[in-house]
Amino acid sequence: MSQEERDARLGLTGLTGAEREARVRLLTEQIAREVAEARAALDAQRAGRRASQGAGQAVDAPEEG
Repeated sequence: MSQEERDARLGLTGLTGAEREARVRLLTEQIAREVAEARAALDAQRAGRRASQGAGQAVDAPEEG
Protein backbone atom coordinates (compact mmCIF):
# COMPACT_ATOMS: atom_id res chain seq x y z
CA MET A 1 0.00 0.00 0.00
CA SER A 2 1.40 3.37 -0.95
CA GLN A 3 1.65 6.25 1.49
CA GLU A 4 -1.04 8.10 -0.46
CA GLU A 5 -3.42 5.14 -0.16
CA ARG A 6 -2.72 4.81 3.55
CA ASP A 7 -3.25 8.53 4.14
CA ALA A 8 -6.55 8.40 2.27
CA ARG A 9 -7.76 5.43 4.33
CA LEU A 10 -6.87 7.23 7.56
CA GLY A 11 -8.43 10.52 6.49
CA LEU A 12 -5.12 12.36 6.43
CA THR A 13 -5.16 13.75 2.91
CA GLY A 14 -5.30 17.52 2.59
CA LEU A 15 -4.56 18.19 6.26
CA THR A 16 -1.98 20.61 7.59
CA GLY A 17 0.81 19.28 9.78
CA ALA A 18 -1.02 20.19 13.00
CA GLU A 19 -4.32 18.75 11.73
CA ARG A 20 -2.52 15.59 10.67
CA GLU A 21 -0.93 15.20 14.11
CA ALA A 22 -4.30 15.75 15.80
CA ARG A 23 -5.96 13.16 13.54
CA VAL A 24 -3.22 10.59 14.22
CA ARG A 25 -3.52 11.26 17.96
CA LEU A 26 -7.30 10.79 17.77
CA LEU A 27 -6.95 7.52 15.85
CA THR A 28 -4.31 6.28 18.30
CA GLU A 29 -6.58 7.05 21.27
CA GLN A 30 -9.49 5.31 19.57
CA ILE A 31 -7.42 2.20 18.96
CA ALA A 32 -6.18 2.21 22.57
CA ARG A 33 -9.81 2.37 23.82
CA GLU A 34 -10.83 -0.49 21.53
CA VAL A 35 -7.88 -2.59 22.70
CA ALA A 36 -8.74 -1.92 26.35
CA GLU A 37 -12.38 -2.86 25.75
CA ALA A 38 -11.39 -6.05 23.94
CA ARG A 39 -8.97 -7.02 26.73
CA ALA A 40 -11.63 -6.36 29.38
CA ALA A 41 -14.15 -8.48 27.48
CA LEU A 42 -11.61 -11.29 27.10
CA ASP A 43 -10.71 -11.12 30.80
CA ALA A 44 -14.41 -11.26 31.72
CA GLN A 45 -14.92 -14.22 29.40
CA ARG A 46 -11.96 -16.03 30.94
CA ALA A 47 -13.19 -15.28 34.46
CA GLY A 48 -16.61 -16.64 33.54
CA ARG A 49 -15.08 -19.82 32.22
CA ARG A 50 -12.98 -20.25 35.36
CA ALA A 51 -16.04 -19.67 37.53
CA SER A 52 -18.16 -22.15 35.61
CA GLN A 53 -15.37 -24.73 35.62
CA GLY A 54 -14.89 -24.26 39.34
CA ALA A 55 -18.62 -24.56 39.98
CA GLY A 56 -18.78 -27.65 37.79
CA GLN A 57 -15.97 -29.28 39.70
CA ALA A 58 -17.65 -28.53 43.03
CA VAL A 59 -20.94 -30.04 41.83
CA ASP A 60 -19.27 -33.10 40.33
CA ALA A 61 -17.05 -33.78 43.34
CA PRO A 62 -18.05 -36.84 45.35
CA GLU A 63 -19.46 -36.19 48.77
CA GLU A 64 -17.52 -37.38 51.74
CA GLY A 65 -19.20 -38.81 54.78
